[in-house]
Amino acid sequence: MKDTSQKNKFTNMFIPLSLALVILVVSTSPFSSLQFVKEARAAGLTNVSVVPASNIINERATYDISLKTATTGTIKTIEMTFPPSFDLTAATRYLERSGIGPGSLSSSGSTLKYTVNSPESVPAGANIRLEIARIVAGAEGSFTVSIRTSKTGSSGTLDGPTDSGVFIIKSIGTNDILDNKVSGSDIKDNSITGTDISTAFMIQKTLHDDTVGNTLGWNPDGFKKAFAISDPDISSAPNSQFVSMMIRSENAVFCSAAGADTGLFVVYCNSAPQNSADINYIITKLPSHDVTSSLSASSESTPSSVSPPTSSYPHMSALPDVDSINRQDETSSEFP
Repeated sequence: MKDTSQKNKFTNMFIPLSLALVILVVSTSPFSSLQFVKEARAAGLTNVSVVPASNIINERATYDISLKTATTGTIKTIEMTFPPSFDLTAATRYLERSGIGPGSLSSSGSTLKYTVNSPESVPAGANIRLEIARIVAGAEGSFTVSIRTSKTGSSGTLDGPTDSGVFIIKSIGTNDILDNKVSGSDIKDNSITGTDISTAFMIQKTLHDDTVGNTLGWNPDGFKKAFAISDPDISSAPNSQFVSMMIRSENAVFCSAAGADTGLFVVYCNSAPQNSADINYIITKLPSHDVTSSLSASSESTPSSVSPPTSSYPHMSALPDVDSINRQDETSSEFP
């Protein structure tokens, strides 16, 4: 019969020793599964919100950032990762804070980092708020910000990362501007040019004494004082559009315009423009406001019906036609 006592003694010593070695390796490995599980258990923040004071694209705005902690711990940093379209270069200071100690703000790429000067333990369920200025949204759309808190003396995450609620960035439209709310002081000097004005509202044109100008009705010859100008931009009622002009001629010429019909207006001059004269004119289309009272339109009390005194409105005959003007004695100094 074999003696098994020695074998049993060896087995009893080997098993505990093996277990001890396994525990030692696991606990000291940098890739320890225990450490991985611990890091993976970082709790999610709650009540995470990011609210811009202005949600207009390309505008430097202040953002109100709020969160509630899920874990009791000493917070060293709060990292806020924005979408790549946001410019955080100038966002290097905060305006207000609550629920966290004083600190400094820095930016790197799409991430803002708030670093606490003297970290103290923050309990679970604490509300933290940061008001950060000079953040610029560079694109329209719906966005979120990812936020996480980190521990003192470690790069490990305490809570998060957790996405905020969605906020919207948009371009400014006419619905965002109240009537009579934009004044001269709101417009930067030299910021509006001719290309910013719709040609459906205002357009400037020049006619020369050439084939094109002659075809459209502008044919100065030193005798004619009235011209019927064809223009497709005369497209609405005569009382809703205004034509102003300037004549470049060898002689002094003063002209005015009157609406005639769709696609046509008439020019009357005090003297006949010479050959090769140019006409520059501007068509402005504005809504018509009939004057029904002698009082200002802004007056609080306006009579429902006021008859203007006859002396203030002398009788005016109908405008003469173009041919009758051009048949008048050219030596006459009387303006038609």
